[in-house]
Amino acid sequence: MSAEAITAEQVQQGLHDAGFGRCFFFQAQLDNLLAEYQQLQQKVKAMTLAANSKELRYPIAEKRPAQLSFEIAEDKMKAVAFINAAWGGSPVSANALVKAAQDLGIVFGFSKENIIRLVQEASRVEPGTRLKADIAFGRSVKHGLPSRFEPLLPEMVSRRKQPLVDSDAKADLRDFGAIPAVSAGDQLMRRLPPTSGEPGFTVTGEKTEPLPGVSIEWQLGAGVGLAADDDDLLIASQDGLPRAIENGATVDDVFTVGQVDLTSGHIIFKGSVVVTGNVIAGMKVIAGGNVFIKGVVEGLLIEAGGDITIGGSIIGHQIAAGAEHEYSTKIKAQGDIYCNMAQYSAIECQGHLHATKYLMHCAVDAHTVLVGTEDKINGKVVGGYYQLAQQLSCGQLGSPSSGVVVIKLNRQLEPIIEQQSLLRAQVSEAKALMDELKEQIDSQRKLLAGQPADPQLQMFEQEFMQQRQLGMTLLAELRELEAQRQQILQTLEVKVCQQLFSAVDVQFGQESVRSRREYGPSVVKIVDGHPVILPL
Repeated sequence: MSAEAITAEQVQQGLHDAGFGRCFFFQAQLDNLLAEYQQLQQKVKAMTLAANSKELRYPIAEKRPAQLSFEIAEDKMKAVAFINAAWGGSPVSANALVKAAQDLGIVFGFSKENIIRLVQEASRVEPGTRLKADIAFGRSVKHGLPSRFEPLLPEMVSRRKQPLVDSDAKADLRDFGAIPAVSAGDQLMRRLPPTSGEPGFTVTGEKTEPLPGVSIEWQLGAGVGLAADDDDLLIASQDGLPRAIENGATVDDVFTVGQVDLTSGHIIFKGSVVVTGNVIAGMKVIAGGNVFIKGVVEGLLIEAGGDITIGGSIIGHQIAAGAEHEYSTKIKAQGDIYCNMAQYSAIECQGHLHATKYLMHCAVDAHTVLVGTEDKINGKVVGGYYQLAQQLSCGQLGSPSSGVVVIKLNRQLEPIIEQQSLLRAQVSEAKALMDELKEQIDSQRKLLAGQPADPQLQMFEQEFMQQRQLGMTLLAELRELEAQRQQILQTLEVKVCQQLFSAVDVQFGQESVRSRREYGPSVVKIVDGHPVILPL
């Protein structure tokens, strides 16, 4: 016992100097110690107690090891570790953490990097700090893939990114050397076997077996067959132009003509058609396969069951003043369409339209439109009407003379909107019938006045529940369709890499935006549910 005063700060500093600064501090014990010490000091001062005659002992701090706990996600696909940093005691090591997790049943998917980072951080932070980290992850089951069909000729893969037409429209097509002609016996496609998949595991080691992929049979078109010694290899059985179809291929016969005019007559052929010259006004080329035209198209109709590739220009004209979207030339393909330039033409394809220079006052129905080249999107779109599924990309859109361009990105949306309208009508019908049944049920219950329910009331109630269930099912389908519509909306855009002029109207379903001035590089897309024009 000393007559000198002692403060809490002195005691805490002494603990720190002695190497116990990170220990857990008992403030209440220290307060009790100092209170008793002050009482004894008073006695020393009053000469009723000799100095240094008594020693006070209180536990005021202790070392506490780090505390470790875990949490396993409800689906058992993730485990989280929590560490309360040590109060001067021993920290948690990475090995100790893993062993404790294993004792709890966490045995799969440990993240070594996350564990090391967590224990290192816990050893540096202030004592008592609570940290957490994801330390184990389950693995989702990967079901097997079905048979896949791999084209062995690059030309059989979609050529959207490798158009056959040179961007300057000057290069000779080398006698159509770019056309993927094959000879009998050439290999066309290989069928890859289905995969068995990979099992899934939870962090607690529970295993989910994958579903193996299924074997898909070949769909053999004309002019192909299986290799004699390999049922997974498709070869050509005749000379011609190969074309990929679903789960297989076909080799089209080839009809070659110099020029399509009054001398040749209309060309209607079940295979592929090659025109080394021009297609003059009023003429038709209709092919079951691909169509390759080296020269200029002024004809009435070019139609293909595959792709259409035109080396020259497509030159049409408006049929009559005021006949909106009615043109003298129509280009129609089940696949993609490639051309150098087109004007006053109706162009329709299930796939992609790729024009290397410009599209002028055309009516286009396609999945996407690219005007320019993949590496340099500098083509021009002047006037016209576009019904697209996803995207239009060009260098310049519109013109200084403010020729109107209408772009409707609705080809995917319209079937959904139509189906939503039908479902809403069915919901309204179900609701009206439910209201009618409810009135009949209430009326019948009043008539019965507490008597046992009769068969007619039970019939009304049963029909009411059926209509209610139908209404709930219809509403669920509506919600699902709306989710699909919103997802599609986020993929739609018009991309202008150089200049966007005024009088360009872009529609996204029921929403639309119109350019009212000139812009630089821009993108038109949906933001927060509404179409906007933004800098690119």
